[in-house]
Amino acid sequence: MGIKDRLRRLTREAERDMITFELADGSVRRFYEDEVMDCFVHEMQRGRRHYFGEEPGPAHPMIEALRHVSEAELARIVSEQGTLIGHLVGEDEIIRGVRERLGPPVKWNDEGTVCE
Repeated sequence: MGIKDRLRRLTREAERDMITFELADGSVRRFYEDEVMDCFVHEMQRGRRHYFGEEPGPAHPMIEALRHVSEAELARIVSEQGTLIGHLVGEDEIIRGVRERLGPPVKWNDEGTVCE
């Protein structure tokens, strides 16, 4: 086994537990699969800050990368990793003001229950 074969094998083993995104410009971003939960926690905290009118802060690097993938690539990622990834990308777009939340606006009364 030559050095090239060893490097290929090591590369395959290192990428085995990674999520790989191909960006629209042709570059590739890689994240370890256990970073999905870190991304989830980060984005939930960011969403909470946005909800309470605070500065939400920057998105997780995984979400930053997902902003630059094609629709087909995002569909592939969601089919492999689950709908949580798609949900986080959608919430990021809402936080940034790219799109609005679906449905009629919710109005709350003084007691904290929905009135409309």
